[in-house]
Amino acid sequence: MKTTSKFLCAAALCACAAPAGAKVVEELAANVNNEPVTLTDYKRAKEALTEQYAAAMPDFFKQKDAEAQLEKAALDKLVDEALLRQKAEALKLKVYERELENGVAEIRKRFSRSPDGAQLGSEKAEEAFRAELKKEGVTMEEFRERIRRQLLVQKLVQDTVKTRAKMPGDAETRAYYDNILLVLKGEEASVKGLDAEALQDLLAVAGKFRELTAERLRLRHILVKLSEGASAEEKKAAQDKAAALRKDLDGALDFDEAAEKNSDDQESARRGGDLGYVVKGMLPAEVEAAAFKLQVGENSQPVESKFGWHILRLEEKRAAQKLRFDAVKEDLEQVLTQNSFAAELGSYIKELRKGAKIKLFVGEKK
Repeated sequence: MKTTSKFLCAAALCACAAPAGAKVVEELAANVNNEPVTLTDYKRAKEALTEQYAAAMPDFFKQKDAEAQLEKAALDKLVDEALLRQKAEALKLKVYERELENGVAEIRKRFSRSPDGAQLGSEKAEEAFRAELKKEGVTMEEFRERIRRQLLVQKLVQDTVKTRAKMPGDAETRAYYDNILLVLKGEEASVKGLDAEALQDLLAVAGKFRELTAERLRLRHILVKLSEGASAEEKKAAQDKAAALRKDLDGALDFDEAAEKNSDDQESARRGGDLGYVVKGMLPAEVEAAAFKLQVGENSQPVESKFGWHILRLEEKRAAQKLRFDAVKEDLEQVLTQNSFAAELGSYIKELRKGAKIKLFVGEKK
């Protein structure tokens, strides 16, 4: 895979393993040492990976073969999980009842809040949990078996792989930091000694530090939305509405209240129009230009973009900061340790694949 197998290795340990009672009568995506992997499992794994990539690496989807990479990644993930699970069982690793109960309780906690973040009572949380099981077509017994298998894999990885991961020395950490500085200066061509995958990982880490150290603004906005292909009358009505709102803001109208009641950006409207922190490159060019000219506490005049008309309010401005080694050393050590762990896990899975009988019925066909 062209992007980052390390990301997939980490994702494989965090995601739930395939449902326990895989029904042989279902259409198969693969067969791993005579263990069936259903097409349903494959589709579910692909959906989960799509969400993970969208959150962690949105630029991934700009690649022409992104869909093919996702399909291969989903299939590889299921095959690797099966191999790890089978190895754990062969080594007679066990998941004790208390460990299983803790694992189930940990998943249940994820349903203690509603989608908008509100705390749910125990009955409502249990209803949401049971509804999700029903949606997936999984019984409580099958769910518990799923968690047991996942914990088995985690035990195997903890006992046989994670102990091999090496903490980086100061020289290695400093060299990684120096490479990040080169990327931040736009001199990535000067980075030496990294293969394509390692360079891709470095660029991703550098991108995160660029966001953390760049000049940033804490913004609120009110959006008067315009649909694509809007008529001249609709455009005029939207502009007039934005102008009227801006005038009211000069009076007694509170910005938070105005955003909650009038903004067509429903997600931020629930937070009084809060967009959080933004850096250059995150907003449409015309909106960004207006935002970075504002003073703290100032409201902008209506700004037009392809989405409609925006009224911005600058809540806070932070100056750009210099990336200092002492401040990020521990973070870089964690990145390098994770890279080492991912490499060890990849090597371990590669060995398991050598002696396995694997048949694929989707993606990489026979």
